[in-house]
Amino acid sequence: MGNLITNSKEPTSNTQPNKESTPWWLFLNVLALDAPIVAIVWQHFLAENINIKISTTETASLFFTVWFIYLSDHFFDSLKGFYTTQRHLFVARNQKKTIALITFTFTTSICLCFSLSKSLILGGLILVGFICIYLLLVHANIANIKLKNNCKELLVGIGFGTGVALPVIISNIELKTWLPSVSLFCLLCWLNCRLIDNWESNCDSLSKMDLTLILLIFYLMFICQKPILLAAIITLVCLVLVNKFAGSDKPRISRVLADVSLLSPWVFWIFP
Repeated sequence: MGNLITNSKEPTSNTQPNKESTPWWLFLNVLALDAPIVAIVWQHFLAENINIKISTTETASLFFTVWFIYLSDHFFDSLKGFYTTQRHLFVARNQKKTIALITFTFTTSICLCFSLSKSLILGGLILVGFICIYLLLVHANIANIKLKNNCKELLVGIGFGTGVALPVIISNIELKTWLPSVSLFCLLCWLNCRLIDNWESNCDSLSKMDLTLILLIFYLMFICQKPILLAAIITLVCLVLVNKFAGSDKPRISRVLADVSLLSPWVFWIFP
């Protein structure tokens, strides 16, 4: 799901993208389907542990909205000549198909919104406003305003996590019940984005802010419900292993495995 990060250190090219074939195991990533899958998995996982029900419409709306946002981000990157990752190469070679998918996901998202509650629509509109501001700062380059890398990744993590947990946030559940779990998920998303950005830019260093946020992850883990604690542990262990055995040496494989690590809630559904 780290694909929403635009790497400012990533070289650009105005030349025609090459014809390198896309491995089968990268298709979910290049089609931007990995992020919406992670989104719906965690939406249901958080809801189950906080005892609220998620409707089919809410799940579908989240899926298509996240898919639309990620497809749009990849498309705008490709217009700027970012051909250094497989997802950007794919979009650059298939612009008409990508535009068709963007149109489809946007239209579907709007249609599904009419079946949502007013409070969920209002919360979604507020969140969409922040996301639009983020995309504008990243892609429009207005007045040369640039977000620092770690700031961008943190904003992506918070925006993604908040969108996933929106039904929980607007529910009547007390703040102290859901805030630690939602905050933990946001920071796990941030860490996913941060590591992917490091791998793709061939940088293995972490800043003091990174280490502070990682410590915050460990603190939040132990004030969350046990299933969420265990899911976070699984995700962190997987990310550490990916970083150690693949990392920046194999960025494509690392990116896929990093997203797979966020699917840790499936462990509790497969082995209840």
